[in-house]
Amino acid sequence: MNMNVEYRHESGFKCFLQKMTNKRVAVMYDVNTKPYALEFMRELQENGAATVAVYYPDEELVPSEDKCEYAYQTAQGTDYVLAVGSGTLNDMAKSVSTRLGIACGVLATAASMDGYCSKGAALMRGGVKVTDEVHTPEDILIDLEIVRNAPKIMTAAGFGDIIGKYTCLMDWKLANAVKGESIHQEAFAMMEQARTAVVEAFEGLTKYESEAIAKLMRALIVAGTSMAICGNSRPASGSEHHQSHFLEMDFVRRGEKIPMHGLKVAIGTLVSIELYNYLKDNQVVFEGAEKVYEFVAELPSVEEVRAMLVQMGCPVRFSEIGVREETMREMLAKAYTVRDRYTVLTLIHELGLTESITPLIMAKYY
Repeated sequence: MNMNVEYRHESGFKCFLQKMTNKRVAVMYDVNTKPYALEFMRELQENGAATVAVYYPDEELVPSEDKCEYAYQTAQGTDYVLAVGSGTLNDMAKSVSTRLGIACGVLATAASMDGYCSKGAALMRGGVKVTDEVHTPEDILIDLEIVRNAPKIMTAAGFGDIIGKYTCLMDWKLANAVKGESIHQEAFAMMEQARTAVVEAFEGLTKYESEAIAKLMRALIVAGTSMAICGNSRPASGSEHHQSHFLEMDFVRRGEKIPMHGLKVAIGTLVSIELYNYLKDNQVVFEGAEKVYEFVAELPSVEEVRAMLVQMGCPVRFSEIGVREETMREMLAKAYTVRDRYTVLTLIHELGLTESITPLIMAKYY
C-alpha cells in the first residue's frame, strides 16, 4: 500500500505541501473542524496551492446522498480532496474522490476510529447505511497537538476500537482451530503488535501524552493497512464489531443518533471476552476446544479491560449509550448473522447456548 503518513514538524507538513504546489485542492470540513481547516488552507495557499472549500455547517454530519452530491459538485475541476476530520468526513472524501477519479487524503483531527486508510466508506443511501468500496487515501496527516486535544470521548472511542483487537484476533484463531480458516500471519502480527504497543502506553494515554497518542494513531492506521494486506477485515473486526454493526442498524431504523463506533465496540469486546470465559470455565465440548481454551487463557481478564475502559471515560454497559433492552437481547441472538464470518457468537449459536447465556450477559452489560 503506497501511503504517506506524515506528522507535523516545525516546518509543517513539508512533503505534502510540496506535493500540492500548483494543485487545486478541495478541502472538506465541518463546523467542528473549521478552525483547523481554515488554518491549513492558508498554509496550502502560501505554498502555491489553490483551495476550494467544501464546508458543512453541521455539528453532527450525516454522510447522506445530498451531502455527498454537494461535495462532488463543489470539488469538480480539483486535483485532490483533503478531509479535515475523522470518520464521516474521511469516508465522504474517499467516496467523492473515487467518484471523481482523483486522489484524496486526510488531516486527522481525532484518534477516534480505525477507518482512516480502509478501502470502505460508510455512507447513508436511501435511509440505509451502506459501505462502498473506495480507494485509500494517499496521505494521512497527523498533528499530535490537534489529536491530543480532541474531545476525550473521541480518544476513548479510538481506544475502544483497538481494545477490540483482542477479541477479533481471538475470533480469527477460533475460526482457524474450529473451521480450518487460514490466518494471514503478517496481517495478524501487525495488528497484534500495534495493539500491544497501545496497551503498554496506557498510562501515558490516560494523560493524553503525545507519544502515547501517536501509538494509538499508529494502531488505528495499522488496522486499515492490515486489512488491505490480507484482503478482508479479519485483522480488525470480529464478534465485537458485529455487535456494534447490529446495534447501529437499529439506531438507523429508529432515526436516532448513533453512538460512536468505538464505544459500541468496547462494550462488545467485554461481552465477547465474557463468552469465551463462559465456554472455558464450563469446559464446553466442541471441535478444537482444547486448543481454543489455550488461546482464551491468553486473553486479558474482563476486569482488566473494564478498568482500562472506565479510566479512559468509555461506557461499559449498553444502556449507557441508549441501546434498548429488547434490542440487546436480539443482538445476542442475531449479531452472528451480520457477517458471514465465524466468531464466538457463531459458536455460541451452534452450541445452542444463546438462551442460557443471555441473562448472564444482560445482567453485566445492560
